[in-house]
Amino acid sequence: MRRRVLAPLKGGLQGFEGVSARELRVLDVACGTGRTLKFMGATFPKASLYGVDLSGAYLRKANQLLSRIPGELPQLIQANAEALPYQDNYFHGITSVFLFHELPPLARQKVIEEAYRVLQPGGVFVICDSIQAIDCPELKEMMENFAVMFHEPYYRNYITDDLSDRLSQVGFEGISTEQHFVSKYWIAHKKHTLAGDTVK
Repeated sequence: MRRRVLAPLKGGLQGFEGVSARELRVLDVACGTGRTLKFMGATFPKASLYGVDLSGAYLRKANQLLSRIPGELPQLIQANAEALPYQDNYFHGITSVFLFHELPPLARQKVIEEAYRVLQPGGVFVICDSIQAIDCPELKEMMENFAVMFHEPYYRNYITDDLSDRLSQVGFEGISTEQHFVSKYWIAHKKHTLAGDTVK
């Protein structure tokens, strides 16, 4: 399912016509053991890839996985996604896969705010996570039971949380969603620069 972030990411990056493939910077938030970054490396072999995760153990596994692949290694940093250690307007694209259901509501909002801050104008933010109750009301009871069975304390709140509204609140636009089996995807764009501004 995580591979499905690649198509909307690629589509969003095509908006940077004046930026060479080598100048593109893409961040995977909560990169875990590096599987999404591995797929990105195959799709964007010249881009500079970055990963951030709170778990040092996951990052060590990610480094082991990614070091087996020829080419430049993604830059991995241990950090909280609520306080990304990057300058404003730095990345052309950002992804996050199966993070948001793990977070309490205020943390979800903060991560979205941080993604907006570090994303360049015209950039794309792609989120992949579980489907929500609004997508399959007939599965709501199963989703609620999932939270109990798998000790997911924030999942019940997540399945009714309007992430599109959260994205819109911080300034993202052109927000769309897709659903594939039991996964859901949000594709959001940061407003392009005003006339006279430049994006590098």
